Amino acid sequence: MLNDTVKNPDKIIFIADAHFGMPGDNPERIDIAVQFLRWLNGKISHLYIVGDLFDFWFEYKSVVPNTTPQVVFELYNLVRSGVRVTLFAGNHDYWLGPYLERSVGIHLVPNDLVVEHQGLKIYIHHGDGLYPHDHGYRIMKKVLRNRLSIFLFGLLHPDFAVKIARLTSKTSRNYIAPPDGNVERNSRLFRVIADQRLVEGYDAVVYGHSHVQLMEKRSQGTLILLGDWIKLNTYVLLENGHFTINNWDNKMEKENG
Repeated sequence: MLNDTVKNPDKIIFIADAHFGMPGDNPERIDIAVQFLRWLNGKISHLYIVGDLFDFWFEYKSVVPNTTPQVVFELYNLVRSGVRVTLFAGNHDYWLGPYLERSVGIHLVPNDLVVEHQGLKIYIHHGDGLYPHDHGYRIMKKVLRNRLSIFLFGLLHPDFAVKIARLTSKTSRNYIAPPDGNVERNSRLFRVIADQRLVEGYDAVVYGHSHVQLMEKRSQGTLILLGDWIKLNTYVLLENGHFTINNWDNKMEKENG
């Protein structure tokens, strides 16, 4: 576990699960995300992207993905403006590499993170591998993040590697976020997971992965599920010690400036 204690009274934003680069991705939703990131410029001090920003990401020594360069550029602009952008590895983009950290300036988190903002102690995790009895995925996660696996995958031609990755990504995405959303199942599971974590003394726990939008007071603290940027365009704002959960619409840019 990483620990990063930051005390800053400014506005904090949390988002998750955009899955940019999906086969047949809709350019309109990418444009919406770009407008949102531009809107944040000058308004926040921290942006936490809690996993699966990309549907797949793998960096070769001399080649990086061409996935949504517009989004990467806007994140670079946020970093340049003084915003601390933190990106968590999800179950789709767990092979985040040095390009995003060194060239774009994003702070990469491989697992979980504990932060302090505005007097609140917050635990953040993408949420993958936490479901009860999800033993198979936990084993697969260790295999996929193993240095040997990364080296062997890097021997593949990038175009062929992407085709393989898209097959597994589609299966995983459909399991988590099928047409019905699996809202009831995912909400129930994460309530159990959150309660187990909140008793450790956190004021709030923040998860992605479920594609469910939820903010709920539990007996020991607050559970936040970050929805997604496929259908919901969910973002959570922390301001003056209070969380609010919102859905971005480009109309908001015109209304709020």
